[in-house]
Amino acid sequence: MRLLIIFFLLASSLFAHKLSLFTDYEKGTLFIDAYFANGNGCQNCEVKVKTLDGKIIKQLKTDTKGEANIDINKKKFVVIVNAWGGHIARQEVSLDDKIPNNESKTIEHSVQKSDLEKENEKLRAKVKLLEQQLQYLNFAKIIFAIFIIIGIFYVLKRVKK
Repeated sequence: MRLLIIFFLLASSLFAHKLSLFTDYEKGTLFIDAYFANGNGCQNCEVKVKTLDGKIIKQLKTDTKGEANIDINKKKFVVIVNAWGGHIARQEVSLDDKIPNNESKTIEHSVQKSDLEKENEKLRAKVKLLEQQLQYLNFAKIIFAIFIIIGIFYVLKRVKK
């Protein structure tokens, strides 16, 4: 019984410092969100956008919320977030289905967006991020429920003696 409880405690702590990366692309802008398993954003983390062969396209840092965004017109690239201390998240992005062929070359700076459109896109990206974080919260609820069930059995076993 004790071994089972220790196992669950150790297993749940494995994801404590996991760095997650979420990307969203809309109208020529790539939105990047980097956050840890507890939901805190990866502040001032190094973000590199590279081609598939390793050439750096853009290098920047996340803000205090763990967010960054860039205008990009490449169709395939890799996003790497380095939070130091061994925490690195990497994601390959393929925009073949998201960039229409007639827009792919002129997307970079030709389209002027109003502030409301940019804010709307940021909010959409945040909603997707929150949905993904909700999945992690559901995992924590399941682990908590397992501990409650184990605790009930432990109490019943003690009372039965």
